Amino acid sequence: MTPDRTETLIHMMLDHSLSEAERIELNDLLRGSQAARESYLRAIAIHGALIRKCDAAPSSLPFAAPPVAAKPLRFPFKKLLAIAAGIVLMASVFFAKPGPRADITDGDFTVSPGATPLALGKIPARTPLSIASGSLTLTYPSGAQVLLEAPCHFQLDEKEALTLVHGRASVYAPPGAQGFVLDTPSGKFIDLGTRFGVAVGSDGSDAVILSEVFEGEVNIETPSEPMRLLRNGDSTAILSSGRSSRLVNSLDSSPIHLSRSASNAPADRKNLALGKPVFSPGYCVRPHGSIFPPDNLTDGRLNDSGVPGDWSFWLAPDYENGEFTVDLMQDEIISRISLQNTSNRFINDRGTENFAIEISSDNKSFTPLIVGTLPRIEPDKPEQAFPFHEFTFPETTARYVKFIVLSHYRHPTNPSHQHHSGGLSEIQIFR
Repeated sequence: MTPDRTETLIHMMLDHSLSEAERIELNDLLRGSQAARESYLRAIAIHGALIRKCDAAPSSLPFAAPPVAAKPLRFPFKKLLAIAAGIVLMASVFFAKPGPRADITDGDFTVSPGATPLALGKIPARTPLSIASGSLTLTYPSGAQVLLEAPCHFQLDEKEALTLVHGRASVYAPPGAQGFVLDTPSGKFIDLGTRFGVAVGSDGSDAVILSEVFEGEVNIETPSEPMRLLRNGDSTAILSSGRSSRLVNSLDSSPIHLSRSASNAPADRKNLALGKPVFSPGYCVRPHGSIFPPDNLTDGRLNDSGVPGDWSFWLAPDYENGEFTVDLMQDEIISRISLQNTSNRFINDRGTENFAIEISSDNKSFTPLIVGTLPRIEPDKPEQAFPFHEFTFPETTARYVKFIVLSHYRHPTNPSHQHHSGGLSEIQIFR
């Protein structure tokens, strides 16, 4: 059975259109395939977020319920003729109003395992979609454009609207495209002719939505608060708790800032560290999904990107310099290491200053390799990609590469700023 058939049956179940035979077929697929079960759970999770009716995930895998037998309907012949005439009229109205439509007009991306395939051109409507890496641009008939950055889960539901379940989006609505709607699990963003960014994440249980207006104006509508107008330069976060939500102007006592452009760069496949495991004695954990584990260092995502619960960079625990070790999985001959510093989302209160790198083949006995310094990320250049700094050395063999922060940056204008630590956005290691 093909994955497409599994996806078709899952979507039919969500639309309540499964026959008894198809229900049995779907249950057999779920029992016999781990991949099918993962696709089922992913679709259920996305569907639940979209309709905002699930308070908690199911504790076990639910199989498709048998359909309820429907009673046959009987109409007099004259009523059938009237209904037929009505159908013709409704059909004319239906075809006069085309359904949801958007095209992928640009992008370099991969879809998530088991997800619906995507390519340049039209995307399927009313279908859960996701990308695992890279970014893509959606263009609507009105001219509105949405730049989506992986990891991202989304769905096309209406003609000039998009539902963003998880991930980052940058929206541009030129003149004539006002009214474009970006829907999220906690509220709607109604474009009034603007450029704005939205990041949808989670603090581990509830949604956390970050937004910033780059130009123009946008309305925010939530189920439990009055509509709020944001203007050029305004930013806010929507914090959800059950069915209620509240809007705040800072997150974890820090200002909200979103980059205007996609932060993912094409992966350098010569980078030996890409996707490799990273170990650290600790990492920073703050409220509302602000966690910064060490595996962010080799995931290929750059420039302090991501969303709450899924940021792209590593921070040491509060008040510590910190360290981490990359496991290349086997002995490799290396001669160059490239580092991208962090500014903690332009809060600029963290980052690596002086560092040392040591290497080992057994993770027990380490040999010093290099000592260096990284400059602070410039806080007044949010449109530019963070620079990489390269360090070369004679060819040497290593499996484990340990990075030790010797000193770290603090807030540049407020020495008494409470939170500070070492940190790094990405490490790349080359032969």
